Amino acid sequence: MNQTNILVIDDVEAIRIFLSLVLKRMGYEFVETADSAEVALEQVQQVAFDLILLDINLPSMNGLELLKHLRIKSPNSKVVMCSASSSDDNIRQAIADGAEGFLVKPVTPTSLVSLFHRLGFE
Repeated sequence: MNQTNILVIDDVEAIRIFLSLVLKRMGYEFVETADSAEVALEQVQQVAFDLILLDINLPSMNGLELLKHLRIKSPNSKVVMCSASSSDDNIRQAIADGAEGFLVKPVTPTSLVSLFHRLGFE
C-alpha cells in the first residue's frame, strides 16, 4: 500500500465517496475527505497531506479562496483543482495561486492515474 496522504475536498458526498474508492483501488491507503473549507483547514492542521484534490465550488468559501489558505497552512502539499467548469479564467487563476494542476469533472480513474504519474506519485 502507498503511504501518500491525500485529502479530497468536495461538498458533494457522492464525489467524495467515488474519489476515495478510486484512490484506494489505486493503492492509496490514507485518503481523507472534507465537505467544506472549514473542515479542510482543520484537517491540514493535523495531517501533512501530500496531495489535495480541491473542488472550486464550495459552499462558504470557494476553492480558489481556500487554495490561498492551503498554500500558507500546508505549503508542502500539492493541490489540484477539480471543477465541472473548465473556464480558462479558473484554470489560469488556480495555477497562478499555486495549484499543481486542474482536473475537469467528472473525474475518471484514467484522469487520476494520468495526474498521479505527471505529479510523480507512483
